[in-house]
Order: sequence, then C-alpha cells, then structure tokens
Amino acid sequence: MKPDSPRPAQGPSQGPAAQGPGQGSARRRPAREPARTARAEALLDAAIAVVADAGLRGLTHRAVDARAQVPAGSTSYYFRTRVALLQAILQRLIDLDAADSATYLPFDDEASVRATDLTRMAEGWARLFAHWLGPGRRRLRARYALYLEGRHHAELHDLLDTASAQFVGGARELLAAAGAPPADADRDGPLLVALLDGLLHDQIIRGGPGVDEAELRRRIEVILGAVLPHLVR
Repeated sequence: MKPDSPRPAQGPSQGPAAQGPGQGSARRRPAREPARTARAEALLDAAIAVVADAGLRGLTHRAVDARAQVPAGSTSYYFRTRVALLQAILQRLIDLDAADSATYLPFDDEASVRATDLTRMAEGWARLFAHWLGPGRRRLRARYALYLEGRHHAELHDLLDTASAQFVGGARELLAAAGAPPADADRDGPLLVALLDGLLHDQIIRGGPGVDEAELRRRIEVILGAVLPHLVR
C-alpha cells in the first residue's frame, strides 16, 4: 500500500530563484516562487518539526526560520504565504512516506504480492512502522496534526482528500493483487487503511517512546490475516 505523490494544484510553483534569501533587501523578489532546492527541503523539515512540537497554531514563517537556524525571511522567500507553506509541508510528508514505503516494503507489484506470504508481508509493515514510530516519530506526529487540524483549513481540503484517496487506492490495489475479488477489494481497502492507521495512531497517543517491533509484527499480522485471508497459507 504505497502512496503515490500527488502534487498540489495550488501552492509554490517551481520557477528558479535568481538569488537566495538574506542577500540584500534592495533586490526585487522574482515573480515566481523559487525552485525547490535542498534548502527549501531543509526548511520544510524544520516546519514539520515545528508542527510536531507546537501544532498548526505554532507554525509561522518566523518559527520555521528559528528552528532551521537560518536568516529571518528565508522561509517566506520560498513559501510566500501560510497556505503555500502548509501545502508544501503536506506534500513533503507524502513524498517522505512514499520513499519510506519503497524502502521497507518488500512488494511493489502484483507478482511480488502474490509471491509474499502473510508473515513476510507483516514483517515488512512492522519494519516500516518501527521506523515511523522510532526515528520518524516526529514526522508522524506532524502528519496527524495536519490531517486533524487541517480539516479546519479549507485550502488544505483538496490535498488532504487526494492524499487519502492515494492511500486507499493503494490498499485496494494490494487486496486485488493478493487475490481478493474486485468487490471485496473496493469494500475492504478503506478498512485496511483504517486498521493500520489506527495502530499507528494508538502507538502515538498511548504508546511509550520505545518500539516493540515483534509486537508490532504480531498486531499487523492479525490485521492482515483478517483483511487479506487470501494470503493465509
């Protein structure tokens, strides 16, 4: 269940920047947004940390500058408005989650799913979840903050809906590849996402800082066994 990376219909465009931030106030800013660079991605990672620690209420361009330890005005140079910043943060989270899925999950097409048994699939998900609950825990907190609080921001609705649809679509494809009839895949795709996401959310709000990967694997195997009976050998 690997999300694609939907691009926001609105938000920062990809035009090149003639000059970086903090290099003279006399310079006129380009009409288009600066190109997405390593610095912009570092700013987004700092913004994710701000959201994880302070929620959306704590997210300001100045707070991101301070977290990233860059000159004042750097974040607003790359992301002119709060809406552009929020959309870029969400897109960054989607991209990072997709990259993690590609790294930790041992299946990416119908043939590899059909060649995978329940235990091996659960092991892949457990490794992914252990990463998200361990080194990626702050990013996971930011994602939940955006999904929950973002519903109060109309400008994020389309991107949130698109991202959710990508995850559910991936779950339906996984079920179909595992041999589920089309009607079952359509019905149970959202259920699979809800159960796995609920496991992560429970660990975030009630679990301690440690990660028991063996217990994660057992719980994931229970979920997959219920929703993917076609993989039970």
